[in-house]
Formats: sequence, structure tokens, C-alpha cells
Amino acid sequence: QQKNRGFVIYLELEAINRGDGSPHLLPFFFFTMSSSRAVVSSTILFVLLYATCSSAFQSKATIFRLSRTISKATAAAVPSRILASMSMSTNSNGNGEDCIQTKKVGIIGGGAAGLATARAFLRENELNQNTQYDVTVLESRDSIGGIWKYEDQTKTEKNRPMYRNLRTNLPKELMAYRELPWGSDGEASYVTHKDVLEYLEAYANKFDLLKCISFGSSVKQLTVLDDDQISLEWTTNAGEDGNVETHKETFDNVCVCNGHYARPAIPKLEGLDTFHGDIIHAIEYDNAQPYAGKTVVCVGAKPSGLDISREIGLVAKHVYLSDSACDKMQTFGNVSLMPRMQSVDENGGVHFSSPRSAEEHVAVDIDAIVFCSGYDYDFPFINEKSNLELQFTPGERRVQPLYEQTWHARCPSVSFIGIPHSIVPFPLCEIQAAAIVSQTRQQINGIPLPCLSDRLAAASEDAASGGPNGARVQETHNLASHQWDFCRKLAKISGDYDDEMEKFIATNKAIYDRSGQERKSMIPGGDDVYRETRFRRDDENQSYEILYSKTETKSTV
Repeated sequence: QQKNRGFVIYLELEAINRGDGSPHLLPFFFFTMSSSRAVVSSTILFVLLYATCSSAFQSKATIFRLSRTISKATAAAVPSRILASMSMSTNSNGNGEDCIQTKKVGIIGGGAAGLATARAFLRENELNQNTQYDVTVLESRDSIGGIWKYEDQTKTEKNRPMYRNLRTNLPKELMAYRELPWGSDGEASYVTHKDVLEYLEAYANKFDLLKCISFGSSVKQLTVLDDDQISLEWTTNAGEDGNVETHKETFDNVCVCNGHYARPAIPKLEGLDTFHGDIIHAIEYDNAQPYAGKTVVCVGAKPSGLDISREIGLVAKHVYLSDSACDKMQTFGNVSLMPRMQSVDENGGVHFSSPRSAEEHVAVDIDAIVFCSGYDYDFPFINEKSNLELQFTPGERRVQPLYEQTWHARCPSVSFIGIPHSIVPFPLCEIQAAAIVSQTRQQINGIPLPCLSDRLAAASEDAASGGPNGARVQETHNLASHQWDFCRKLAKISGDYDDEMEKFIATNKAIYDRSGQERKSMIPGGDDVYRETRFRRDDENQSYEILYSKTETKSTV
């Protein structure tokens, strides 16, 4: 329906008997040119071919592919699942025997998202005998875990967000992958980074993921080729002499799982460059000792800002915590909650004010400023050479064009796992990964992605509206309370949504809401009481049991 009046005609037979009683999809594709007479001729040919194939191959599924003759313009009107099937090898070798089709998958990053994605593809190898995935995980470090791999960098430049005394702000019963439950054992629900790393290692060992991970592999370039395959170039350190080797391979699908905690975001504030004290971002913070006896400003009151200001407050003279949602100064012990930080004057005074109030506050004699102001998305291997239109402008905290915050809208063979924030990351990545896998094979259940024009329109609307919250563009990927419906939608796309999945999602929501309620009730600089609560999951009732709490007796909700 595009140039030269090309047409695509296809038929999906939902239940061709393959001899084993299982259903199979049977697409037929025809591309005709110019005249309506050609359309009629093509239709007659279609009927003849269908009749022939139905009688000759009724015991085996056969796919006729004419993918090279279909223009990209015409392909834009075809659902992505149908296009995916066009790139697949025939399932028959001509001798009545099934052939195994292998697809190469590259995964960038061996953290929580990368592990969940690798597991999703390898699990499909166990379930699908006709399609097998050759999975390569490229991890730049020498071990798995991503940000959860803490390293003492006090003697070197610190460039990882994990700090020494961090404990999770979500209970382990909620954090766990669905395939590997964690907790409900009466022990502490809020755990250390060491505990989380051990859990990820257990996950990798349980599902034999280490076999497909290439450690010390730093991806330098991603390029989409003319045939829609993806080229990856990466380097590795070879041997003790430190020589660098360059590698280049082509993949059918690439999943980007490099996280979003590598590029610190520091707001541009008037006079900040004249400040004579120490200025750091939270990524550089390791422990509170350097701030003993000092007066410190912490900018940002999201979880990291609250935790770091609380920890510094234990040893500092005074801490000013800047929160954009605060309208007036409130002091709790030696920690003061302040409106948004606006500027630094020539005397080093830090000015705070809110657009909702005419009152201005000035803090003086400041020794250090710690920016707990989040991170920008960064994909250093995607650039003008990538043949992939992707925007991730610093300061916007928005990646586009993404369909369902997961697939590149124009090139869905490139996907992104873990982009949403203010969510429960491990299970969401697990559900995202399953949805991605479902679009790389022929589906019996589930929902195919829409055509190109619909994907682009949805991605554009999502980016322009500021995401599900409909707020600033910086909130495009902030799902928060919308994450549960997001998980349900992805589970329906993958064909995994059922009663058990609903129980899992609903139980996660119940625990998340309770945990968040307790966390938000804590005062700045106050005792870390909410982390003493211990949970036990109750998926059958979509609920939980409180095993221990400093604020209430044992109860079931």
C-alpha cells in the first residue's frame, strides 16, 4: 500500500496439525505490483499454493518466505510478529524432518537486568525445540552483579553508586525474581548490598547463566545493518600484559541492559562554580566519615538523598536536605529539610526557596555539597554511526523512541531492559525479558507488537506526554504506581499472564505499598525504623504477613 502500490497478503492458520497435535502459525506472503489485475492473479496463486501445501504438508508446518521482495515501506504495515517469522528458517528440511533454527542474541550488561534477560532466552531453549538461542552476555567487569558489586574505592576515584553501608529500601521478599523466591524466613527483609550480590550469584548459578557471559568485555559500538541484524564491537583485555583485543560479531537481537546509574546528573545552579567547599555527586559517596563535624548540603530527597543525609547526620555538625517538594524549612535534630536549592552567593551562602512560597532561606558556612540528584541515561556505544535513531539528551532523562518503554519503536530487534525507574527492578526486568523473547519467535499465545507506524505513534505520545504520570518529560520513565499495570500488559504480550502471574503482581503491590508507607513516615535524620520490619509473602491471598515490626505487633494484612 506504499510505493508502486505494493500489497502484502497473508494468512495465519492457528492450528495446523504438525503430527504432534500442537498448533502452529502458517503465514503466506505475496508482494504484487501496480495493477489490480496483479492483485487478482496473486490471490488465485495464493489459493492454489494454500491448497497444495495443505494436502502435501498437512503433517508438518511449512513457512513460505518472500522477505527479500517486500519493501521496507510496505513492511511498515505488517505486524512485527509476521515480519519476525519472515526472517526465520523453514521448519522443514525437505525430508519431513524438523530443523532447529538458531538465533544469535547479544546482551549488553551482566547486572540484574542482563541476568534476567539471559535466563529468559535460555529458558525458551528448554521449551521450544524449533528455535534455539545462542546467547552472549557482554559484561565490562570481571564479575556479575552490576551496581550491586561493591568495591572499596576510597583510595581511587569512585565511579559506582554503591556505598559501604547501604541497605536496600525494598524488602527482599519484594525484590526477588519470580523464578527464585527470596526471604519470608523471619530474617531481616531489608538487606545489605552483599546480600543482594549473593542472591544474584545464586540466581546465575541456579540457571547456569555464567556459561554465556563474556567478562571484561566493554562494548564500543552498536550498529544496525541494512538487513536489520545488529553488529556489536567490543574490547577485552588479553592476558597479563594488558593487550586489548577487539571483537566484532553480528546478532539477530540485541538487548541493552547497561543500567542507568553511570552518568551523574548535576543541575546547573547560579554561583555553583564559585563555591569553595567540596562538591560531589552521590556516585562518589562511600561513607560519612569525611563529613564529621562539618556542615553539609544534600541536594535531592529521593531514597538515596534521604539515606545519605541520615548517615552523614550521624557525624556532621548540621545537614541541610534540599527537597523540591518542600515549601518551608523544617528542622529535626541536626537535619533541616529545605525547599529546592536555587543558588550559591559570592560569600558561599546557599539559597533555598519554593515557587509555592515567597520565603527564602540561606544556609551559611557550608563545607560540602552532595548532589543526590539522580542520573542521566547513557549509551556510549550508540552514536551517529549506529544507524539507529535514539535520543537520550542529558537533563531530559528520557529515551526515545521506545515502544512500551522496552523496544526501539523503529527497530524492535534492539530492546532496552530496565529503563523505567521508581519501580521494583528485578521482577519487572524478568517480565520485560519474557515479553522481548516472545517477539523473536512465532507465538501461539500472547500479543504481537503492532506495525511500525503504530509503534512510532505510541512512542511519540509516551515521550511527549511525560509517561504514564503525564508530568514533566523528565518523568517519562517514572512508573511508580503504574508499574503494576505495566507488568500486566507485558505479561499479556508474552502470553504469561494468568492467575498465578496476577497473584505475583498483586502481592508485590501489597508489599510495595506497605513498605513505601512506612518509609515515607520516617522523618529526615530520624531512626531508620522501617527497615526493621520483616515480611512473609502470601501469594495465594495476594497479601503478606508482618513477622516483626517496631511500630506494631505481628499481623496479617
